[in-house]
Amino acid sequence: MKFWRKEKSLIYALHPAKIPASGARLSYTFGLGGIAVFATLVTLLTGLALTFYYVPTPDAAHASVVFINDVVTFGAVIRALHYWGAQLMVIAVTLHLARIVFTGGYRPPRELNWLIGLGLLVVTLIWNFTGFVLRWDDGAYWALLVGTNLFREIPVWGETLYRALVGDTQIGAAALLRFYGWHIFGLTLIGVFGIIYHLWRLRKDGGISRPVLKESETRVFISRDELFSREFIAAALVAAALVLLSVIAPIPIGPAANPDAGVAAVRAPWIFLWVQDLLRVIPPLWAGIVAPLVVLVALALIPFIDRRGGNGRAVWFARERWKPQVLLAVIAVVLIALSVREALR
Repeated sequence: MKFWRKEKSLIYALHPAKIPASGARLSYTFGLGGIAVFATLVTLLTGLALTFYYVPTPDAAHASVVFINDVVTFGAVIRALHYWGAQLMVIAVTLHLARIVFTGGYRPPRELNWLIGLGLLVVTLIWNFTGFVLRWDDGAYWALLVGTNLFREIPVWGETLYRALVGDTQIGAAALLRFYGWHIFGLTLIGVFGIIYHLWRLRKDGGISRPVLKESETRVFISRDELFSREFIAAALVAAALVLLSVIAPIPIGPAANPDAGVAAVRAPWIFLWVQDLLRVIPPLWAGIVAPLVVLVALALIPFIDRRGGNGRAVWFARERWKPQVLLAVIAVVLIALSVREALR
């Protein structure tokens, strides 16, 4: 097939001519970066298919999702693939970030690419939330209402930011249309460009981080053909798992949003459950704005609090790099504990 021909394949050409064998080990990377890219591709393609039937208006949005789910041929499977691909994307990007920290992959000259990757994580989370909103069922509407009202808590600029976000003084047609536009165009453009630039920076910065060789050691490489074959097999396995999951675990949808009705229980998407838990115990400004910013800044500073040389680089849990590892572990434990506590309420 032409897809496989080296001189014809753009995907093949994007791979380096050779890669250190240490950086290609499954036990080192777990293929998380590639899985994140593949999940993004699945989400984009299925999202494109869904746009042919989705109607971004308050009166028709929920009904169009129900139509996709119940009437369109393979609509429920495509919608489930879109959902599970998006969740896999969040999980893979998050674990990829953790892998970089626990193996010291953020070291010079990779600080800039660390910040780019962190920005892609933020884009992924917002991308996921905007997609959640587009269901326009009762849960999505009230989660959007609570989430956007957090911006009103920001001193001085809060109301201006809120109106810029939702396009009106309250949640309605303008908000849904703006979130739809950001989901299918704005965030898609930023995400795709960010991924391409992130991969380009990886090549420019010398490829995957590798351990420092001892005097008696020689660097071992694998060919581009071997790397491409491994990635193709991994993509096929992930695709099969996503299809199976989409068939056995279809995505339900709640009743249509009713702004005039009261709300008994608002449940945020799982990625923001920790914020919802904090909202129960501290003021909204601190729980919904300050706390996420503190976490983001702490993660951004990781490459700059570890100024050691090459020792422990590309080694899992190297003692020489204990400070960033402890910082990330503490953040992860706290966020997971808060999320689990909220999920169990």
